Amino acid sequence: MKTAEDIFSAAMGLMDELDGEGNPRNADTAEYERRAAGIVNMMIAEYRILDGQNGGFVPVEALGDPVLKIPDTYALGVMHYGLAANLLADENPAAAGFYEQRYEELRNIYFSRRMADGEGKVEDLYGGVEFGKFGRW
Repeated sequence: MKTAEDIFSAAMGLMDELDGEGNPRNADTAEYERRAAGIVNMMIAEYRILDGQNGGFVPVEALGDPVLKIPDTYALGVMHYGLAANLLADENPAAAGFYEQRYEELRNIYFSRRMADGEGKVEDLYGGVEFGKFGRW
């Protein structure tokens, strides 16, 4: 289970805000730290809405808190782009726009695949065409 700190660290790496030793928490990122938990909560709520989950929302209160009921692949593969976009919205609109587009693209891919996986098997109506065999026409 990933924490909000993991998402924050990945976002700081994207934004090129790591210090000389690779630490995401430094004097330059203090304002980002204060805003990060609220933004992560917004993205958790968005995930839960898109996933059809009702109730049981557990907000992140500090960066060390776990991000509950969110798969690790989504937390570290998608959410850091959304966090970076929201943190940079006023400071660097061009970079924020890029991160927002990437966030939306990955979020849409993630949910389209989840929906496709849940629909069940597709009936093969062509009788083995994929194996070089042909059924009766």
